[in-house]
Amino acid sequence: MRSDASSARVVVKIGTSSLISAGAPDPAKLSTLADAVLRLHRDGRRPVLLASGAIALGTARVPPSARQSPASRQLAAAVGQGMLFEAFRRTLAERGLTAAQVLLTPLDVTGPEHGESVRAVLETCLGAGLVPVVNENDTVMVRNNDVLAALLAASLGAERLVLLTDVPGLYESDPRRDTDARRIPEVRALTPEIERLAGAAAGGVGTGGMAAKLCAAWIATLAGVPTVIAGADAEDAVVRAVRGADVGTLVHARARDKRPDLRRLWHALSAPPAARLRGGPDVPRLVADGAPLTAGHLHGLGEPFAADDVVDVLGPDGRVVARGRTGVGAAQLDGAAADLTVIHHTQYISLLEE
Repeated sequence: MRSDASSARVVVKIGTSSLISAGAPDPAKLSTLADAVLRLHRDGRRPVLLASGAIALGTARVPPSARQSPASRQLAAAVGQGMLFEAFRRTLAERGLTAAQVLLTPLDVTGPEHGESVRAVLETCLGAGLVPVVNENDTVMVRNNDVLAALLAASLGAERLVLLTDVPGLYESDPRRDTDARRIPEVRALTPEIERLAGAAAGGVGTGGMAAKLCAAWIATLAGVPTVIAGADAEDAVVRAVRGADVGTLVHARARDKRPDLRRLWHALSAPPAARLRGGPDVPRLVADGAPLTAGHLHGLGEPFAADDVVDVLGPDGRVVARGRTGVGAAQLDGAAADLTVIHHTQYISLLEE
């Protein structure tokens, strides 16, 4: 059960296309977001902002000689990060709010060395009335702000995670091709079936920004945080989403009676599944017990996957019972000894119906 203090925390992630225009921070979009932050403060809530856009801002400013480097995106982030934060700092200051820059990686949030420190500094920041402006520390490694937002929401026990994007939510078909496409206003519990439906409507689970948002929704909702995926251009999208109005798609949380294992959630759910593995009759019991899944219990379906890919594990009836990160590739699984661990017990999440 969340305390009153933690229930006031909300995490809002806004993407590059919803912040940046013509290679620069868009003043109108920033003003809209800052106005929403001010209104949330007046409601007694304390938002954490996760903002993409540093790479987009810095790319044109990286010297041409460095643009072909494997580290070019990291360099662009290093150049653009200060510009992005300064735009937020100035816009929030105009409304009497003080921004605090926080650069993080998932390892910082989920690791035993830094996890508690990160949570403590964010709680102190919010308690002091400051507005944390967080970004993935892309200078270290380019990852994903949607997933980072979900991990932070879980760490803070947030009231809600809001993922702002360039589409108005999840749809039953592709709204770009189907004028009668229907928005899905509410999802009682995220499932692989809903994920496939939403992914197909967005052009495929493994492509585009929606894939990352679905990964984030898995992490947050399994950690007990309701998640809203909404269009950034919708009027008052942030405030309405936090207040519980019908905007975008609300994915309800699965109840959890203990603090979530953020490291396990991150390992198992930070990428869309690359393949499926068929489990034998003992797999549902093994998953329920949190036991390792071995080659004697899992069989490939002819779908390629590599070591460290995320895969879905199917029960004998074909339903997904677990999702996790495999320690071996498809070639290693074929003909492997029965006791070879394919998915370690710390690397998967049970999706058995509760």
